[in-house]
Amino acid sequence: MDYPRDAPHVAGPLAAAPSPGTRFWRLRSLTRLDLTAVSIARREVVWMWTVVSIAAVALVAIGWPLTASGYGTHPAAAMAFTLVHCAAPILAVRWPWAGLGASVPAALALMVVTADATPVWPWPWPVTVLLAHCLTVFVLALRHPWYWAASLWSAGAMLTVLAPAAIVDDAGEAAVANGVVLVSLSGGIALVGVLVRLWILSMIRMEQAERLSAAEAGRRRELEERNRIARELHDVVAHSMSVITVQASTARYRQPGLDEAAQQEFEEIAASSRRALGEMRGLLGILRGQDTAPTAPLPGLPDVAGLIDSTRASGVEITYAGTDAVVPDAVGLTGFRVVQEALSNALRHAPGSSIAVTVAITDDGHDLRVRVTNSAPARSDEPTPGAQLGLAGIRERAAAFGGKVAAGPTPDGGFQLTATLPVVVLDDDPLLT
Repeated sequence: MDYPRDAPHVAGPLAAAPSPGTRFWRLRSLTRLDLTAVSIARREVVWMWTVVSIAAVALVAIGWPLTASGYGTHPAAAMAFTLVHCAAPILAVRWPWAGLGASVPAALALMVVTADATPVWPWPWPVTVLLAHCLTVFVLALRHPWYWAASLWSAGAMLTVLAPAAIVDDAGEAAVANGVVLVSLSGGIALVGVLVRLWILSMIRMEQAERLSAAEAGRRRELEERNRIARELHDVVAHSMSVITVQASTARYRQPGLDEAAQQEFEEIAASSRRALGEMRGLLGILRGQDTAPTAPLPGLPDVAGLIDSTRASGVEITYAGTDAVVPDAVGLTGFRVVQEALSNALRHAPGSSIAVTVAITDDGHDLRVRVTNSAPARSDEPTPGAQLGLAGIRERAAAFGGKVAAGPTPDGGFQLTATLPVVVLDDDPLLT
């Protein structure tokens, strides 16, 4: 059976997203719970449709010939009214108003066409009509709020009292007994349906609470691990970067004999380390899931030129061809990170090489293409060790947008990194900035 209409939705801590760093993870957990609930609901409603449909078909197969032959009703009228009345429980599975609207008029019509058989056959509620009525009451009580089943039960009770008085002169004790059976049986079935519904609601709440608890436990473990990583970054990397910043900034005072070029070199080192520290603080805030994480704008395509200028200060030869196209912030950030990672790899693994950076929109206007190519290394210096995670991270960023990354050696012994990111290019759309 399907979940009742007023079944509780997933709510609570997962429904809120206090920080950008945790919004995706909570949304993913919430979506996973919702999809599970929807899958279960769809499977169970199919079973309910099947069971109710089989019962309704059986009632039609029995009720139609019984109404036509036993009660002496015209076969066409018996078929039409029986079909409508037995279709009521099927309609009630999805539309309570349709089930109620089909059941009451059809029951009244069957009372009218079967009145001539009184008192030989049960009347005003023939057995098949009584069973179909009770089935509709049960479906309404199980699938919808209680007042739908109460409405149909009340309508059946009114028909039991008023129809015999309006259709025949003297209904007799048999009609009274038949009406008592209908009212008591349908009332009991309605009560059972309401109780089963309440039990289902309690089971749903308990199941959702268990799933929510499991999701929160997983999220708590994830946050603990992220906090541990944040502490390590703060205690090790951030401290080392702070030392570099201080040493580079005070070099001109501690070493008065430095020439202007050396002083400028130290200033570039200090500026780069301060910028790295700023990004590190933002990363730490996201890892810790803080609401007060730094809100400074993230770098994008316009910042690539500044990145290249700061990298040129290390003495490497870099040519750059950029684009003025306006792209979504997330795509611009990914393009910036691609250039940043490629430049870093070239400095570490290809000392003395020349680098060419190209950022452009493809001819069809659908993609942003970022290409960084470095020549063969000019010196055989020992490369600076890395974590081997940069290219993997770039591929993950690009895959999030449906993009592609190609990386490999060039024929002249160099290396080339090309990232293609789907993008909608606008001239000056403020909605994208």
